[in-house]
Amino acid sequence: MEIFDETIQSTCKATLKHRTLLHTSVKGKTVPWWTDDLRTIRKRTNALRRRYQRTLHNDELRENRKTQYFESKKRYQAAIREAKLYSWKQYCSTTPSNNPWNAVYKLARGKRRNMAAMTTLRKQDGTETVNMSETLEYMAQQLIPEDNNRETQIITETYED
Repeated sequence: MEIFDETIQSTCKATLKHRTLLHTSVKGKTVPWWTDDLRTIRKRTNALRRRYQRTLHNDELRENRKTQYFESKKRYQAAIREAKLYSWKQYCSTTPSNNPWNAVYKLARGKRRNMAAMTTLRKQDGTETVNMSETLEYMAQQLIPEDNNRETQIITETYED
């Protein structure tokens, strides 16, 4: 089994691509309204929160830092609201106004279609899977081969020779 395991690992290392840490990208989508100013305000607000939370023994200083943190938090939330509103106005003004059924209207009415994830598969007998768990089970049955002891013995005997 060790020889078989080493063979599989070496084959995978030789044929599959390795993910390197140097080429990592931003996971998920960024929001269009995020700015460097918001990043700066967020860092300042988080620093004030940490400073407030770590002040334990001086009640007057703790209350002062609490006030500073909550004021900064309000400014940060207001800046986010303002950035979102500005971004929305920019989006609305960039879409052509000559078409009354444009993307803004469809978005407001909830008419934009999202790409739906496949939840059913057609089986070999013509029936379809009912839910996601049955679909995943069917995929596993079709894609993952059964563990056959006879095949394992043949492979082991081949490597021992």
